[in-house]
Formats: sequence, C-alpha cells, structure tokens
Amino acid sequence: MAAFNFSATNLPSQIGEYNCSYFSTNNVNVPTMLMLITNSGVGIPPGGGPTWDFSQVQQGNESILRTDIIPPSSGMDGDQFSNATYAEQDTLATLSATNQTGWRYYSIASQGRWYYGFYVPNTAADGLAVFDSPTLDIPATVTNGQSWTRSVSWNTSIYMFGVFGVYYQFAETSTVDALGTLVLPQIGAMPALRVHEVHGYTGSEFGYTVETVTNQYYYWLVPGLGVAAQITLYGKNLVNGETPPFTNSVQRMYSANYFTNGITFPFSPVPSNLYIRLQGGAAYLSWTITNATSYQVLASGNLARTNWQVLGLTSNPNWTDALSPTQRYYRVVGLH
Repeated sequence: MAAFNFSATNLPSQIGEYNCSYFSTNNVNVPTMLMLITNSGVGIPPGGGPTWDFSQVQQGNESILRTDIIPPSSGMDGDQFSNATYAEQDTLATLSATNQTGWRYYSIASQGRWYYGFYVPNTAADGLAVFDSPTLDIPATVTNGQSWTRSVSWNTSIYMFGVFGVYYQFAETSTVDALGTLVLPQIGAMPALRVHEVHGYTGSEFGYTVETVTNQYYYWLVPGLGVAAQITLYGKNLVNGETPPFTNSVQRMYSANYFTNGITFPFSPVPSNLYIRLQGGAAYLSWTITNATSYQVLASGNLARTNWQVLGLTSNPNWTDALSPTQRYYRVVGLH
C-alpha cells in the first residue's frame, strides 16, 4: 500500500449526491480519536500503520449532519460564485429542528478541487465570504507524507456595536501525516489517508489587526467516499476576548448515496457465533466465519469509546486474553 493515493475526483461533486454523518461538539474523546495506534508492530491492512475505529453506534450527544451536492444557484448567495460548478450544503438535524448550517462553493479540475468561498449563517460576521481568488484546497492527487500550503483573502463585515468592514487574510498548511485503516459505522473498514490542517485567520480594519484565530482540522480521505471523517479543534477568537459560539467537533460518515465498494480493500467480513468463557485464568474467545483470512481482536473498557485497543491479529477463529482487573469488552473484525 506504499503507493496508495487519493484523487480529488473521488470527492462527491455530482448534483444529487449526499452523505450523512454522526455529528457532535465538544466530544470528550477527541484526543483518543487522534491517537496513532501502531498495533504494537502487528500489521493491519492496508499494509500496516494505525487503525482509527469510529464505528460505534450513534451516541446520545450526536446529531445527524447531512451534506448535499447542489447547484451553486440553489445555495445561499450562490449567484456570487459564477465559476463554481457545485455547492456543498450542510443540514443539521436535531430532535427539535432541522437547520441549514452552511454552504461551500467548489469545482473539480485537473489541478484538484478549487474553493471559491462560503456562506455561514448565524455568526457575528456577514455570512458571505467571496474569496479574492479561488484557492486549491485539495490537490489532484494526495499521498502519504505530502504537504501543501494555500492562502486567500476576502472582505466582509462584522456586526458588533455597529457595522465594521473587515479584511480577512487566511493561510493554511496541510500535511498527510498517516496512512492506515478507518472503520466507519455501517460502512466498515477501508484504507484512508489522514490530513492535518492548520488554519490561520487574521482580520484587520483600517490597517489594524482586530482578530486572530488558529484552528486545526484532521480529516480522513477515502476513495469512493471523499472526506469520510473530520475532527475540528477551534482556537481562541481574539475579537474583544470572545470565543467562537461552538466547541471542538467530530463528524463520522455512516452512509453515502454515491458509495459503491469499488476500492481494493473490501468491507470487513462479520464474524458469527462469537463466544467468550473463562479458561485457565484467561478470557477465551471463539467465533466462526467463512470469508476471512485473518481476524483483528480489539478490547475496550467502555463501549462508547471511539478507538479500541488492538490486541493483535490471528489466522485462527479464537483468541486468549489475560483477565483484566476491570470490566472489558471485546470486538472481532474479519479481514480479507
């Protein structure tokens, strides 16, 4: 898998496509989600590296975030983005309401994905941001260890004790820091590249800096899905000492109407007849399965945890684990 690449053409860009993710803010498991689990030297397809397990069922603090691909003209202030060929529209569904939370305007070309601007409602600033020039946010081909930078600027207004014109300058550094296996709810396990982005914003008025913000993003690129999971770490907003009206956030995709299993690393086979019993002072697991060549055994002291501990791989349909002084759950994943 050393030559594993992601193409910008894998990003959803056709009108009518959509995906759904579990979405939460201020998720207490963010540090755990970002850990590079090296599996103690045990190779995990696709060819070793970390495993990120985001496969738990929907949690009580998670909403549903749906992202639709729509014509630019159907998005908020979409007529401001004449060169965009499509828009991403986010809609957040909660128990009490459904709210459109943002629009982003793009096109896919031979160089990669061009980003023209966005509209985000319900903030202190004017929601519309039309970039002075489009910026290439994802190159045509992305591979492990790759880095790129981009910068862009735009004018907007902030509504705070009056209306103030603000000029924003934005700079970003992106690094693909790992290749591994991403496990998603209802979708399964597949190879993924993790991208770490650092975003820096500076807002100025009449030449004076009135705002500086640094945010961090981690997202996972999967062929056939696009951005399959994302973690956002928001930095401090220095306008009058304020902090943004949101906290760290996590989204993990669980369905996409455009996804077909055409990638080389297939879904994980599901073990059946999984049993556990006490044997010789250890926990003895056994199971049956017909279409796997090896099995990944994981453990956790908490069913809601996002990254389970990988105990190892075995080609046999059984596993023995020393007893833990605390409660422990086990999970077995079949691998081709």
